[in-house]
Amino acid sequence: MKARFSPTASAPGLISVVLLYLFLIVLVLVFAGQLLSDFTVAGTPTGRLIMVLAVSFPVFLLVTIVIHLVKLINDRRQGRPGASLRVRILAFFFFVVLLASAPQGILALSFLNSIMGSLFAVPTGEALRGGLDIALHYYDDQVSKLEAFVDGGAFRSVLADARTNPRRAWDTIRLVRPEISGFQVFDENLNERYAAGDERSWLRSTQVRAGREGHVMRDSVDQDTFLRVRVTHPDGDLIVVLSVMLPEGFDQRAQNLTSALETFSQVDQLRGAFLQAVALFFGLFSFPLFLLAILVSVLLSEEITRPIINLEEATRRVAEGDYSFRILTRSNDDLGLLVRSFNSMVTELERSRRKILQTEKVAAWQEIAQRLAHEIKNPLTPIKLSAQRVLKKYRSGSEDFEPVFEAAIQAIVTEVDGLNTLLSEFRNFSRLPDPVPERVQLKSLVSEVVSTYSTWPELVIHCSQLDEAITLVVDAGQIKQVLANLFTNATEAMSGSGEIFVRADLVKKGNSLYCRIQVQDTGPGIDGDYHDKVFNPYFTTKKQGTGLGLSIVERIVFDHRGQIWFETQPGSGTTFFIDLPVEDTV
Repeated sequence: MKARFSPTASAPGLISVVLLYLFLIVLVLVFAGQLLSDFTVAGTPTGRLIMVLAVSFPVFLLVTIVIHLVKLINDRRQGRPGASLRVRILAFFFFVVLLASAPQGILALSFLNSIMGSLFAVPTGEALRGGLDIALHYYDDQVSKLEAFVDGGAFRSVLADARTNPRRAWDTIRLVRPEISGFQVFDENLNERYAAGDERSWLRSTQVRAGREGHVMRDSVDQDTFLRVRVTHPDGDLIVVLSVMLPEGFDQRAQNLTSALETFSQVDQLRGAFLQAVALFFGLFSFPLFLLAILVSVLLSEEITRPIINLEEATRRVAEGDYSFRILTRSNDDLGLLVRSFNSMVTELERSRRKILQTEKVAAWQEIAQRLAHEIKNPLTPIKLSAQRVLKKYRSGSEDFEPVFEAAIQAIVTEVDGLNTLLSEFRNFSRLPDPVPERVQLKSLVSEVVSTYSTWPELVIHCSQLDEAITLVVDAGQIKQVLANLFTNATEAMSGSGEIFVRADLVKKGNSLYCRIQVQDTGPGIDGDYHDKVFNPYFTTKKQGTGLGLSIVERIVFDHRGQIWFETQPGSGTTFFIDLPVEDTV
């Protein structure tokens, strides 16, 4: 039993599409992160690599889809099963994908344009600039206050108390400038004599020398920012350090404000170009998604039509007589049920066909036996009469016994020869050997048969128009026998005088290519009452015919997986048609 497996899923293709989809997502995330973090990423090596991948990926998908579409178009032009259905399914998927993606793209770009308009509105820029101005103003204000305090009269009393009563000096500082968070007194050798306030604002002795005398400097320790000023006692033996702690994270927040304002200004200036870049970005990564959807549509169309194509091929094979063909499937869906129903139908057809063939075989042999018995019985009567006549003349002693004896014996020999010919034809019909195929040129084969009829002076056989390029894989001897039988029947129908035309053309039946041979004569044609009996064994309209010639012709053509039939017009002649497969004839 021949079988074709009908897969239920195109696993490699679907896995490939999923991997491509994941790759596209990763590419989108990477490029989006790079673009949003740095607008100049396109000019970097990483940006160029991402752009190359972003361009190469849709090109690869487009080439893959074009290859599938070209193959599909060729299949449709060649009339292959399922091609038209795949085109309709693909067009439907394409229409659905277009309907789904177009509004999303328009909505995304419109939404992005609205967001950009709101984000880069005038109040946003003013808010950023105002926040930065406030931070700078606060910083400058703290520096000015610290410098003014150091230069003021209150600080001179602080210096005076720093030597004798530093605690009172700290109380004075807290009373006058409560924002000062640290107060330290060092001797001339930078040994700390007194420290008050927040310990985080205290300096080590090694850090005291770094500052400039009387000038406010900024210092950062971890996440804290300080303003410090160092003042030396007029006597030169004491150093006083004052520290002001700015709000926690002041530097980082000020830096963030500065960076945000720079980014805002940069994007605001390039807003049009930015929108174009984002649109291009959207196109570069939405177009591959669109192509992926089309590729999935192609794969799904192939998947959907594959069982139908297998069913079509199986139906064609069954129509050609191959009842052993089956379709194997693991699917439990509707198509799987249809495949199993088809296999059951073919099994029943094969069983019924066997029964019919057996019945026809028995009936055919019964008919052949009856015809053969009739044909054998016919010569037995003259044989019996001749023998009885000889016996009667012999017993009566008739004077004309000798001529009667010779005539009777001659009649008996003639009838026995006829019986021998009949039985030989029957043996050839029942024991016709299997074809031995070989590749032959049709015109050369026909010419060999035509040459044997050159002794008929009033018979003309036309075969010069046969195409020399036509070759067949057949049993040359059996095909010669077919042609010779048809030529002989045509010659006898025309009483040896007339024309026979031999033509050959290539014709397509379903998905198979056949060579159609035509043998046309100019005889009287075949009577309408005999049309259904022409190929029956032992049917003949000739006095000397056995009625097995066309039966043998039909058997040979059938063994070559071909077909034979005829068309006739009374008074105009008869044309026999023979279709033989061009390749693998036997």
